[in-house]
Amino acid sequence: MGGLPPDSLVSPLVADWVPHVAREVGIGAQALDLAMGSGRQALVLAAAGFETFGVDASFDRVRAAQGHARSRKLRLHAWVADLDTCPLLRHWFDVLVCTRFLLRARWADVRDLVRPGGFVIYETFMEGQARNGAGPRSPEHLLRPGELESAFAGWDVLVSNEVSGDPRGTGPGAAPVARLVARRPLDRIGA
Repeated sequence: MGGLPPDSLVSPLVADWVPHVAREVGIGAQALDLAMGSGRQALVLAAAGFETFGVDASFDRVRAAQGHARSRKLRLHAWVADLDTCPLLRHWFDVLVCTRFLLRARWADVRDLVRPGGFVIYETFMEGQARNGAGPRSPEHLLRPGELESAFAGWDVLVSNEVSGDPRGTGPGAAPVARLVARRPLDRIGA
């Protein structure tokens, strides 16, 4: 299952917040790693006791994620799908994690994946990333200032920041990123 060790690039936001979220929603709650790649964040969710699901467009990455999970004796339900067109389940997950991926055209569908009372942990690149030598450069895949928090308007925001780089030297590195942890209100299904 080659590649980097899956925990070598775990998002610090995910690592910091998954234990808090797990205490809130309880062991066995359902979590989704959207566009999971090789499963780095999915393994954090599974190790925290979530019934963990992951989806990615790459068969090879999904296979690698499943191999990493098996080698750690963790359970991961994973599938391959084109997220631009794949139907997304409504109010199915207690936790949604998404890192290094932007599906702007489907913000409403992404929000609707989360049950009322559930959480989103989201981190992805911002417009300044286009100046870096690696990673996404297309404006379609880069957040504008304030866009991530705006996409989850009406949710209870616990963390929202935009940084020019990760001060701990992990995650997206020097890339400008937006980070959000938010909870869907219990009483507002449409939020």
